[in-house]
Amino acid sequence: MAEVRLISNLKGVLYYIDTPLLDFEIKDRELIKAVDLNEGKLLPPELALWGISYGNINAFFERRTMKEGCMFYHEHLHAIGMERFDFDQYIRLNNGNNNVDNYWVRFEDFGARCFRDICG
Repeated sequence: MAEVRLISNLKGVLYYIDTPLLDFEIKDRELIKAVDLNEGKLLPPELALWGISYGNINAFFERRTMKEGCMFYHEHLHAIGMERFDFDQYIRLNNGNNNVDNYWVRFEDFGARCFRDICG
């Protein structure tokens, strides 16, 4: 059975390095808050080209996650402390970062507090 990759509940601030870009909140799979903090500058392609919406935020995070069935997938989940895939939790555990670019999310109650915490 394919994993559901829809954000259910997620609240945070999307950053590019140390520049805050978007304060957002998703509740029950609905974007209820989206405040552009940087006049549209530095947004990831999904948001810059197609606009800020639930679907585009979801697409941004989906692109950043390891795909089901790829090599070492279950080992990866286990290494980050997950027994089964949960999209919201996956994003939280890695602060929305994918180690390929400099986007990440700061959560009020969890995880990295600055980009230095992400990149070491």
